[in-house]
Order: sequence, then structure tokens, then C-alpha cells
Amino acid sequence: MPGITLQGLPPKWAHFCLDICSFIQDELNLDLEERTILLAASRGVDSTAMILWAHVMRPRLGTSLHAVHLHHGLREQADAEAADLQRLCRKLDIPLYQGRTKASIYARRRSLGLEEAGRILRYRFLTATAVRLGAHFLLTAHHLNDLAEDALMRRLRGAGWPALAGMPAWIPDTAILRPFLLTPKQDLADFVRACGQTWLEDESNQDPRFARNRIRHRILPLLCTENPGFLGQTADLWRQAQVDADYWAKEMQALRAAEHTLPQGTLLPAQSLNRLHPAQRLRWYRSVLDRLGPGQALAGNLFRLDRAWRNRTWHKRFQFPGDKEIRVTPRGLVCTRSTPS
Repeated sequence: MPGITLQGLPPKWAHFCLDICSFIQDELNLDLEERTILLAASRGVDSTAMILWAHVMRPRLGTSLHAVHLHHGLREQADAEAADLQRLCRKLDIPLYQGRTKASIYARRRSLGLEEAGRILRYRFLTATAVRLGAHFLLTAHHLNDLAEDALMRRLRGAGWPALAGMPAWIPDTAILRPFLLTPKQDLADFVRACGQTWLEDESNQDPRFARNRIRHRILPLLCTENPGFLGQTADLWRQAQVDADYWAKEMQALRAAEHTLPQGTLLPAQSLNRLHPAQRLRWYRSVLDRLGPGQALAGNLFRLDRAWRNRTWHKRFQFPGDKEIRVTPRGLVCTRSTPS
């Protein structure tokens, strides 16, 4: 298995590996050459494909590879899966860093759903490991099917554009990179088979108690049956969102210059707000909320905020996820982090 090379792969899969690099370089404008890369790993098909792809491309890119895995202590099979991951990484000469946590205890103490608790703990451990290793990139194995599921879940929650198109492929603040984001899951499975490898299935991915699993196994297959091009259109929509986001990021740079810093937060001045088109105001609201910290602002709340501003509903307060607040005042909108009760 360590002998798997780009030159030794069938042409289809050699092109597959190179196309992933082209996505990273040409669409995301990122350079992996001579960089330290940390792989968020498991023995599922997605992570196995990412490990194999990174191994194949390592000589060409000159990367330093590491892998990291967090054991949540939720499933009996997890010990065997962690051991199998250790064996795979050892065969490929990829150092593996492992941690353990109790997601169920954390969820109970924080009054969180088990899925959300696991996600928080996982990313906390991944990013801490990346910082410790000085990794330039933290790669996760999210793929096009995951993107479609995420876009559907955002639609159900009421997210606005461009967040409605789904998760980003690159998050500079945390160095998270999703190289497979526009690659269908079936391609990953076929690539693993072409490398002569297998993977292990996580039975919790079948549990209908989790909304993501219900979307994955019920809703998404139905949409793909009704429209066989649904996944491709998901990718097209994502690309459109990136173009729009890039345009608006440049527009927001000029508006940020108009902001005033107050002891209680950031002021969006009335004079500036009044001269803007509603589309610009809505983007400005979202921009400042994003800068205040994690938590997606829903489209409906942003529209209600803008209506309050146009109607001069002074001193009305709007709460947003992440303990964020915007208050309507005659001077403008005051945006701040609110104190949790």
C-alpha cells in the first residue's frame, strides 16, 4: 500500500487527484506546496479517501503530513476503528495524534444536542492540534453530498444568501480546508476501491434521531431521484455564492470605514445607512454580525431589523445567535455581544 503513487494509479484516478489540487489552487487560490498539513481523520470512506489522496500527492507537493482523530466515547466499535486508523496511518508513514473525550457528558452539562456537542469538541481538538503542530492547513473530508445536506439544513433553519449555498471550502481564521467539497461521495468510494482499500462504516450515521441523517437518507435521495443533476446544481450554486461573496466583501471594505467604535459596541451611522440600497444594508448587518463571532444570522431577523430601521422604531433590540445584539437608535445601529442571562 505505501507503494500507491500518482504514476501507478489508473489515468482516471490520477486525473482525479490532480483535479482536487486544481480546485485548491485555481478556485480557492491556495498553495499546498511545502506546507504542513493536518488531516482530520477517521476510517470512514471520506476520510480514508482524503488520507490516500494526501499520501499520493505528498511527493509532488512536498507536504509534511499529520493526522488527528478524536474518540468521543459514544460507540463500542470506536476503539476498533481508532486502532484500524492507527494501522493505516502507520503503513503510510503518517503520524497520528489521537484524543478522547466524553461528548455525552459535555452535552448534558451544556444542555446541547449530542451531535452539536460532538462537533464543538471535535473542532476544538482539531484546531488545538493544528496550532500545536504549526500546521498551515487543517483538512476535513466534507464532500459534495455533505454540501448538499448542509445547504438543505440551512434552508430549513432560514439562512439567507450567500450562506444558503452551504459551508465554505476555506476558513482562513481556523485554516480549515475542505478539498473534496465539490466532489461527489461516490467518487471518493470509487477512488478508495481503486487504491485497493476498504473502509469502516459508522453505524451512528444511520440513526434517524439526527436531522442530518434524515436529510441524508430520506430527503437528499428523493431530490436526486426527481432531478439527477441535483448535486451538480448544488456545486454551481456554491460557486455562484463564492462569486457574490467576493464581490460583497470588497463592497463591505468601504462601509467598514464608516463604522464607529463605541464603548458598548460598533455603530453603523444613520447617515450612512440612509443612503444605502436595502441590499447593501442587509449585507452590512450580516458583515458586522459575522465579525462579532460564530452564529448564523437568519434572513428573517435581518429583514425585521431593516424594517425597524426604516420605520424608526427606536430602541428596539434584535437578538442573534452567538449572544449578539443590534439596537436601533436615532444615531444608527449599535451592534454588540450581549451578556448571556
